[in-house]
This record gives sequence, C-alpha cells and structure tokens, in this order.
Amino acid sequence: MFFKNDVKKGCYINTYKISSKQLFILIFLFEIGSSIVVGLGFSAKQDAWLAILLALIGGIILFIIYFLLFKQNANKTLSEYLEDILGKYIGKVVAVFYSLYFLYIAGRVLRDFGDLIITTALDNTPLVIVNLVIVLLVMYSYYLGLEVIARAASIFSIILLLLALFFFIFAFIDQLPKVENLLPVLEKGWEPVLKAAFPLTLTFPFGEIIVFTMIFPFLNRQDQVFKVGLASLIFSGTLLMLTMTVILSILGPTVGGTAQFPLMDAIEKVNIANFIQRLDPIALGILIIGIYFKTTIFYFGALYGLEKIFKIKKQKRIYLLVITGAGLLASSIFMAEGLTEHLRIGLEIVPLYLHIPLQVCIPVILIVLSTFKYKMKLKST
Repeated sequence: MFFKNDVKKGCYINTYKISSKQLFILIFLFEIGSSIVVGLGFSAKQDAWLAILLALIGGIILFIIYFLLFKQNANKTLSEYLEDILGKYIGKVVAVFYSLYFLYIAGRVLRDFGDLIITTALDNTPLVIVNLVIVLLVMYSYYLGLEVIARAASIFSIILLLLALFFFIFAFIDQLPKVENLLPVLEKGWEPVLKAAFPLTLTFPFGEIIVFTMIFPFLNRQDQVFKVGLASLIFSGTLLMLTMTVILSILGPTVGGTAQFPLMDAIEKVNIANFIQRLDPIALGILIIGIYFKTTIFYFGALYGLEKIFKIKKQKRIYLLVITGAGLLASSIFMAEGLTEHLRIGLEIVPLYLHIPLQVCIPVILIVLSTFKYKMKLKST
C-alpha cells in the first residue's frame, strides 16, 4: 500500500486519493508507454492506422467490461472482488495470478527500456545496471505513494506532449512524411488489418488497461471513472494512431515494419539545413517517460494486490517491496537472451497465452457471474 510519514504518530498512514485529471494523465502515459517503443499495427503495413482504430474499438469494449465489474462490486479493486465472485479460495488463487501477471508485464516493459538504452545510447553498459536504476526509482515511487506518482505524471505529461509536438513540427518542416507511403489503402484486403488488430494491438496496449482496476477505487470522485477513463483511452489511442501513421509515412511500410525502434529511426532522419539534426534525445525523452510510468503502474497493481491478498502488516511491507523489486529486476534480465527473442515472445507468445486469457476470457466470465449475482442481490432487496 502507499505510505505517508505521520510525524506525530511516528508511523505510516495510508493515502491514496487522486483527481479525475490525474487519472486521465496516468491512463494516457500508461497507454503511450512501451507502445511507442516497438510500434503498433506495423504488420498491416500502410494500413496500420486502421488496425489501431479497430483495436481501439475493441479496447473500449474491454474497458466497459472492467468498469462494470468495478461498479457491480462496491467499487473494490480486482484483487478484492475476485474473491467475492469466485469464492475465497479460487478467487485468491486467481488474484495472485493477476499480481504475478502485472509484475511479469512490468518486467517486459522494463526490458524494453533496457534494450532501447543499450542499443541507442549506452552500448557498453550492462543491462542489469540500466534496469536497476529504473527498478530503484519505481520502488521509491511506490513507497512515496500514488498521490506523488500522480503529481509527477501531471508534470511529465506536459514534457512528453511538448517533445511529441517538436517531433511532428521538425518532421513536417523537413518534409519527411510522404503520403505515397500510406497508399494504397487496403491493398491486400482486410485480412492483414484484422490480424494486426487482433489479438496483438487489442491486448497491447489497450487491454493492458485492466491494471487500472487496481486504481479506480482511489479516484476521489468515483462517479467520474467511466467518463475520464474512456476519454483518456480514446485520446491515447488517437495519438498513437496519428504517431504511427506519421512514422510509417516517413519510413515507409517495409522499413517501418522491420524496424526494432521505429520512432528512433524516424526522428534520426530529421536534418533541417544541416543545423537541426541528431534529435535522438527527443525520442529518448518520450520513450523513457512513457516506460517509467507504465512500469510503475504495473508494479503498483502487482504489489498492492499482493498486500491485499495476504494482508501484509505494516512492519513487513518493506520486505515485500524489496522481494518484488528484486523479482522485477531478475525477470527483466532473464526473460529472454536477447532483443530478438524478447520481441518475439512479447509479440507472438504473450498475447495468446497471457493477454487473451487474463484481459478477455476471465473478465468476460467474471462479468457474467457478477451480473447474475448483482441482479439476484437487487431482487432480494
């Protein structure tokens, strides 16, 4: 849980209230996250924008399911209402699995960060050192509390948007985007678009918003959860669709589809009068901000869930923090031998065997059971 030092009592008290604006920003930074690192929908070539649009529509449907579960279960977190719906023992097991899932995905996002930094900037630095810096920062952020994380997000979201604006401005001044790289539309029909949208782009990043079922109860105005969450999801998806379209118009569908870090490749092409060039820091700034907040939010979902499940006492929470932090670092290092294997697992295996069951299948089962119990409860009253 989040802590705040209470000087008078000499102990820690719980604080976890955020505003509607802060929830909007957290969802926005989370959705941008690592999505902008590896690109979205590029397997659909020049129709990537259409694949992202379809996946966004699917993501909205998933968000509605997550919201209904939240409202039907007394505004509790996912870890709490799993036991209410599935029973004490089965619900606890599933809740633990979700916490481990959030921790594992946090490790995958952290690995994205490490590989990016090593590939583009610190090629002689060990991966463990690069990732350790972010792990320590994420652990300290959790210790400070959700309110601190949310306030930091409000500041860094402005920086991220300014950096993104600079990218668009410089790219268009240099006349890098080419409309012909986006044509013809639906050259090979709908099949490549649907394959790019489902399940990969649906589950990454839109379905990953399931982690916010661990944050919704902390909104100070819970009647705003649906309105704010939906607005942020649509805004994030639209910005991602626009960004991927610009990147593809610069790199072309062939190069863009094979690039490991397409945003970096696109921004490296900016060269205005041999004066404005070498703009890698803009892309790095965007990527680091997004990845940090996405890792932090997943880590929060994992750690807060474990605290709730096992009713961790105040004195032992620091041990859980250290253990999960070490687990996060270890998973980010040992989950794959190299970047190629890491991307293959993340783009081919994880969506089918983790994302689909935990983001789609189980929530659909839960909403059916929850709706039935909810209606029965209404009838009994």
